[in-house]
Amino acid sequence: AQPPPAPSSGFGFAPPPAPAVPAPTRAAAPFAAPPSAPAFVARKPFVFFDGSDADATEMARYLEEANPGVAKFVDLNDANAVDGIRSAGREQWAASAAAAGATSLCSDLGKLFLALPDGSVLTNANNERWLLGYELEYWKSVTPMPPAERERMQQTIFGPLEMMRMQGPSPDGQPWWTSPNAVQVWGNALGSECFAVLDDFLPPQAMPALFAASERLKSSMATGRTDSQVSTKGRGDAMVWAKPGDVPELGPLIEYLNAVVSCALEVPSPAIAAHLNGVSALSDAQVAIFPGEVNPDSRYIRHVDNEDGLNGRLLTCTFYLNEGWDAARDGGELRVFDADQTTIKADISPMSNRLVVFFSDSTVPHEVRRSRRERRAITIWYLDQEKHLSYHGEELIQ
Repeated sequence: AQPPPAPSSGFGFAPPPAPAVPAPTRAAAPFAAPPSAPAFVARKPFVFFDGSDADATEMARYLEEANPGVAKFVDLNDANAVDGIRSAGREQWAASAAAAGATSLCSDLGKLFLALPDGSVLTNANNERWLLGYELEYWKSVTPMPPAERERMQQTIFGPLEMMRMQGPSPDGQPWWTSPNAVQVWGNALGSECFAVLDDFLPPQAMPALFAASERLKSSMATGRTDSQVSTKGRGDAMVWAKPGDVPELGPLIEYLNAVVSCALEVPSPAIAAHLNGVSALSDAQVAIFPGEVNPDSRYIRHVDNEDGLNGRLLTCTFYLNEGWDAARDGGELRVFDADQTTIKADISPMSNRLVVFFSDSTVPHEVRRSRRERRAITIWYLDQEKHLSYHGEELIQ
């Protein structure tokens, strides 16, 4: 995860303001499908390579021996290459190959390329060896949540929260998610599942201002970094760190987030207490855009926000700004894994006015799936200030 730049006062954090919650003035939004574990695609990846290229052939043979049964390998010089392309479900490629020869695909896709079951393609994969290995391992090991467990989460978490959301604000105008019953459900979810999802999080009048602020910040954004520079395609967003004092539109979001933390700390959960009792500050806001309409690598591969437990991040709060998002069409889900990093717990659509909160440590590995349209999010971390300063201070010294 990328550290915020040092601000004029402090180091990317400010003391949380009082957790007062202004009353929203709107009814509940129309029904939105709750997050759920997806129907997992069982098809295999395909590795296509130019058998006349010695390096590509050597890599393909090595991968096939190192990953038996994980992928299907197709030599584009083989007489049956077009059939292999069709079996991967790539009819457009097959038509081009039938007309101009299968190796003609290499001019655009590289001497070795990987076609994944989700429809994405890793081009010039011979130049992205680490990511190629990551993808094959991913499709070999990742599994869906058992149906019974998925149904349990639907019945005990997502379903009840949706019913309460549809009832709208409380009689005194407080947000639906602050009611004792709602706090009990999403608080228990945070404590037991390590994440929670809250729809209709802000009053609707706050949304246009936040979107406009993200648009205003667009010209200041830079390519998101990862801790590792091994792969250039593991993270495909543009982002900028925004100080609340410089972006007043962030005020309502921070105020509501503070209310979430206050409510969570009232839930009698040892897991919540263990994770959040050390909160003493919050980060600047990371405003990020995945340009899915122009960049096929608009994703962020599986990672943990505070993997070694040393950078001070305790709670990740991600808020979405994407009107009319259709995950089936647009992709871009936040995929949450179990701590084993292989079992999918949920795919969460980045719908507008949706907040996702989760523990920042290794209990919640997660990824942003490839986006096929522009995807906007604002992320703020609740921090252990002392650890955060120590970690980034040592980083700067090094």
